[in-house]
Amino acid sequence: MKIKVKPEDFVVEEIIDLPISDSGPYTLLKLKKRYWNTLDAIDFVARKFSLSREKFSRAGLKDRYSLSTQYLTFRGDFKEIIKEKNFELMPVGKVSKPILPENLKGNRFSITMRDLSDEEIEKLRRNYTEVSSFGFPNYFDEQRFGSARHRHGFFAKLLMLGHYEGALKLLLCYPYKEDNKRLKIFKKYCAENWGDWDGCIKYTPIEFKRIILFLRENPRDFKDAIKKIDREMLNLYLLAYQSYLFNEVLYRIIKKIGSDTVEIPYSMGKFVFYRSLPNKKLLMDLKIPMLNDKTKLSDFTGEIISEVLKKEGIRLRDFKLSKMRFRKVRFKGFLRSAIILPEDFYIGEECTDEIYKNKRKILLRFILPPGSYATILIKRLMI
Repeated sequence: MKIKVKPEDFVVEEIIDLPISDSGPYTLLKLKKRYWNTLDAIDFVARKFSLSREKFSRAGLKDRYSLSTQYLTFRGDFKEIIKEKNFELMPVGKVSKPILPENLKGNRFSITMRDLSDEEIEKLRRNYTEVSSFGFPNYFDEQRFGSARHRHGFFAKLLMLGHYEGALKLLLCYPYKEDNKRLKIFKKYCAENWGDWDGCIKYTPIEFKRIILFLRENPRDFKDAIKKIDREMLNLYLLAYQSYLFNEVLYRIIKKIGSDTVEIPYSMGKFVFYRSLPNKKLLMDLKIPMLNDKTKLSDFTGEIISEVLKKEGIRLRDFKLSKMRFRKVRFKGFLRSAIILPEDFYIGEECTDEIYKNKRKILLRFILPPGSYATILIKRLMI
């Protein structure tokens, strides 16, 4: 089975709730892209038109390996229609406030699954019936863990423990496969010449330049060097670790409550999926906290969270990051559903795959809530 063979095989469109008018302080923009991540596209436009990136807001992030349509807002007038290779940006109207995650009501997916055998088609249809009845676990998938795909640990965890030099090494020294050539050269030099900030500056890409320039003047002040990282990126690094902890908690809950479970590995650990639920209502109603220093440890979920914290060697108070004194960078606490039932779930008729000889393809359509991963649903359909 294969997905994302080409961007048009993985189509996603944001469903937003934000009233549009002919006037207002913000311009609503539609971004249609492939092979770009959302932040890089915003960065490109800001640099090209000499605009502050702070003027752009977004509701969500979309996978670079998809054909995605999402919405941004710009503070002020934005009249240009931008057509670049693999992305388009155009104004669609005016709004009274910037777009925020709470304006995102869901994502509509249209996914072509390819290279399917007859046995996989049969499995897919059986699992479609099970998922339609019992939903699937709302794990975060691999895309959320880009900053830890080198498998040397989480930046945010080292930050919590006060290991500032180690946190910077994770960021500056360990490459992963999605890094471009220049970034790999820079990280290789940093790893082999840690502390030679004069030498590093020759290879430093723009996103790390402020850090290296600071370290040239303050060679051992790793704590304040971390404050030179873009705030939005820092918040994403924190969210990556929160997401891993959520997965660990949900894994243990499914092991306790699910029936006829199946485990599959992923880069950060294991997912466990169920085929049915003896107590469906319990999990359908269950919300799991994204952890921060204000999280309350109550009922059986609190017991499981305590197990995970003990395994990780951290405490709730560590989430406060009080020694860092960040501005607008923090672990944000909120609740996330344990399981998801896809809406408007449709599976088409299989047909000949024009790319893979003697194999079949099939189309899936569905709507998921914000923050839920279509790739997790695909994994569940193929167990």
